[in-house]
Amino acid sequence: MSASTPPRQTSLPRPRKRPVQDRSRFTVQAIYDAYVRIWRRGGADAVTMRALADESGFAIGTIYEYFPNKPALHSGYIRHVMDSLRERIREQVVEQGEGSWRTRLALLVSITCGGDPDAAYFDRAMHDLESGIASQDDHQRSFDALANVWWDAVCSWADLTPPPAPERVRMLVFMVWSAVRYRILVAPLQQSPEHWRDEILEICECTLSGHTPE
Repeated sequence: MSASTPPRQTSLPRPRKRPVQDRSRFTVQAIYDAYVRIWRRGGADAVTMRALADESGFAIGTIYEYFPNKPALHSGYIRHVMDSLRERIREQVVEQGEGSWRTRLALLVSITCGGDPDAAYFDRAMHDLESGIASQDDHQRSFDALANVWWDAVCSWADLTPPPAPERVRMLVFMVWSAVRYRILVAPLQQSPEHWRDEILEICECTLSGHTPE
């Protein structure tokens, strides 16, 4: 290993367990809600296990059942952000989607870009923290899962003809998700979030319909 190569992190923080039953899912969601409230008031330093217990109303031992330490809590929440995103796409676009493919694409882009009211909170500080928590494999798995649910959504649009190639859909996901994440770091254009999402939607719609955007 060269002097300029940082040592590979072999043990990343992880929650103790993922909620499966309704009761445990409710508990973890309440913990994450309390986590966000504390974070938004005071930032990462304000998030402690004791503060989380006081804010959520759960005993500190209950919180430790799921999260052995603060890094594991951060890791769990970041994974929750992506899990929640994919769940909303699957429920609202794949399973319950109605209307033309353009209508459903608009909903898909809005959810992916954080434009729906149920979007999980995620800010610049969380983005910066993620680099020390998520490995390259974590990022790859997360992107692949997002690309898969996009593909399931597009495949459900019977009125989209001819259907796009999987590689085209995957490239769209890469473009949209790159824009979403990089917009957290910089403000490339002086646009409202709504205008920015409309621009992303136009590019996606033109790509899928085979038309060239103006």
